[in-house]
Amino acid sequence: MRIKLFLSLLLAGGLVAAAQHQGYKDGIEYYKAGQYDNAKTILDRTINDANTNKSLANYYLGQIALANGDKAQAKTYFEKGKSIDAANAYNFVGLGALDLLNGNADAASDNFKEAQKLAKKDAEVTVSIARAYYNADPVKYAKEIDKAMVKARKDSKSQNPSIYVLEGDMLIDQQNYGDAAGRYESAITFEPNNPEGYVKYANAYFYVNKDYAIKKLEEYLAQHPESAMVQRELAEKYFQADRWRAASELYGKYIQNPNSFPEDKARYAVLLYWGEKYPEAISTANGILASDPSNFLMQRVRFLSETAMGNYSDAVKSAEKFFASNPDANFNANDYTTYAEALSGNGQDSLAIIQFETAAKKFPENSDLLKELSSAYNKNKDYAKSADAYAAYLDLQEEPTNEDIYGMATRYLQAAGASSDTIQASELAEKGKNYINKLINNPAITQIPQFYQRLAFLNIAGNNKKPNAESIEALNKMIELLDQDPVNKDPKDPNNQLNLYKNAYAFMQAYYSRLKDKENFEAAVAKYNEINQLLNPTAE
Repeated sequence: MRIKLFLSLLLAGGLVAAAQHQGYKDGIEYYKAGQYDNAKTILDRTINDANTNKSLANYYLGQIALANGDKAQAKTYFEKGKSIDAANAYNFVGLGALDLLNGNADAASDNFKEAQKLAKKDAEVTVSIARAYYNADPVKYAKEIDKAMVKARKDSKSQNPSIYVLEGDMLIDQQNYGDAAGRYESAITFEPNNPEGYVKYANAYFYVNKDYAIKKLEEYLAQHPESAMVQRELAEKYFQADRWRAASELYGKYIQNPNSFPEDKARYAVLLYWGEKYPEAISTANGILASDPSNFLMQRVRFLSETAMGNYSDAVKSAEKFFASNPDANFNANDYTTYAEALSGNGQDSLAIIQFETAAKKFPENSDLLKELSSAYNKNKDYAKSADAYAAYLDLQEEPTNEDIYGMATRYLQAAGASSDTIQASELAEKGKNYINKLINNPAITQIPQFYQRLAFLNIAGNNKKPNAESIEALNKMIELLDQDPVNKDPKDPNNQLNLYKNAYAFMQAYYSRLKDKENFEAAVAKYNEINQLLNPTAE
């Protein structure tokens, strides 16, 4: 998959330096985007930085505590924020929100009034009050919410983005994603430097129009390359849109941001693998494994990447360690089949089959595993088991394709032809004939010569490797179909079927010779020589 990144190299070069200046504001961005755990991680990490507004940071930490149901911790944060800066209106909003959740509406009203005294005509503070009422009980406090929103509109002339973000959040709660996206777009219109508006818009609109949602995040990041949250969100959207390489490229830049998360490096390794950047995926995984050797995901990424690169010897060693050190892990089908691929590539086909068998046993409803198992048996020349596995695969198909049925007949032909047991060969050939006859006897299927060649060969394989009357009948039908198109006998046409003719007449010679049928034998010889002359016009 070839994906072209939309971000310029010039932008890429500026990410690391610019990221140093975002600090605690990344935490606020994550909070406003509704990602509370990420917000707390960054706010805790940056709380003592010189550039951090500690009063404001404590307010957001308090709001996160409220969202997590920890009222006591929330109060501690709000009170601390107020003690750091008594003029910060937001901590009074936080205390009011806590009052509402404690059922004390009067005390909440007093705190909200104090907040509005400190931030007169500040629409964002007023919207925060409306949100506090909404979070407490949107039905009970409907009037208070409306009153606050009316004031916010009046004070900002309806241009403060937080108004539209809250309205969008309310619509999301009603699962009205289309209208919600419209509100978030309004927030962006009134304040282009509004990251939560962009992120929430992208989340709401992504499943309506992925490309447009991605474009919005690209627009913001082009102007604000320092935003760790938007870097991460855009990388995730690339990933969700199957743009593996774009996702891995941006994640690579994002994890250099000091406000990225430790687990993001593992995510980056996974994205590198999906983006087919296997050496980089191995290097990143090895870096994590150096300090965390039991990391399940990184062990998986390493051996998957080594296999994809064709480093089968290394892949087998890594896979052995992956399985051995995680005996109780929930392995998926791809783990087993990739291990099998590595073993096969390393010349250990018999061990590869064991992995395919294990996968097929653990995931019996996964028909693709049975098909892969059949191919593995076939490669190992265990044709009877290959045929049985393919039959099991076919049984799981609601509507098997003509190609599947033809393939099934071919598997049984291989098995019958390879068997030295006359009885077993006959039984396998009969199974194959049952499948090819499903195609021959279906009036809805256009008949092709190869159907009858397959039937003829199955008859031969089941008759102690000798042509019989049934096989000759099938070959004659094949020739009849071949004769309907002159191209099949035209040596100048690359699509000719001269070898099918030649093969048929060779078997006819053998059959009639055994019967001592001179007339038909000589006719078959003449036809054979005619075809051979077309194939080799210079031969004497």
